[in-house]
Amino acid sequence: MKKTLIASAAALALAAAAAIAPAAVSAATPDGSAQGTTTAEFKVEAGDGKDNPGGDNGSGENANLWLVKAPDLLFTNATVADIISGTTVHYQSGATDTKTGDAAENQDGALQITDLRGTGAGWTLTASVNQPTLGDSKLDGTLHLAFKDAKSDFVGTTNDDGTPDLPATAAPQTATLSTKGTTATVWTAAAKSGQGDNTATVDPDKTTFDIFANPGVTAGTYDATVTWTLGSTVTPN
Repeated sequence: MKKTLIASAAALALAAAAAIAPAAVSAATPDGSAQGTTTAEFKVEAGDGKDNPGGDNGSGENANLWLVKAPDLLFTNATVADIISGTTVHYQSGATDTKTGDAAENQDGALQITDLRGTGAGWTLTASVNQPTLGDSKLDGTLHLAFKDAKSDFVGTTNDDGTPDLPATAAPQTATLSTKGTTATVWTAAAKSGQGDNTATVDPDKTTFDIFANPGVTAGTYDATVTWTLGSTVTPN
């Protein structure tokens, strides 16, 4: 019985020593030197720490997602005879007589989206157009929006085997907008892309406004409002 008690006491002593022994903070390297680890830490805040880049800023989860520039659209003239039978007018410039909001000085057809959220959520820009209107006279038609010369700070990266790691920001797509109130996608950045500045310019060869036949047309300048909506539609991974 004594031997059993002595052995048990020794086991308890060893267990207690193990419980209070300090955790190892270093490990031997192949050459026998000691090695430990510490932490280097810093915080990355959304935005650029400066004044806002201009234009319209989102809110909530889309704060620091900016629609910096959206273009006014001046099309070529049409005649009453053209409208009576239906016609297509072509993009000319951004120098409209009626200038809207942040586009008031945007006469070069520029489109700019700046994403400084740091969420990797991606974004989508959509647009819609209402009826061209002159007083009580309204016209119907289809607006075709196209952009060229797309540039982005976010060019994407690849893995060592050449497969995509982070996707580059895709170029804008041609959007077809009905004056009946449809909304169409103009530009999309997939998840993990689209951060920084993204710019493009109206393509004058592909941006047109099909005006449907209207025998009751009134002569004068017609204005239609294009509504641009920028938000996150992608859940970050």
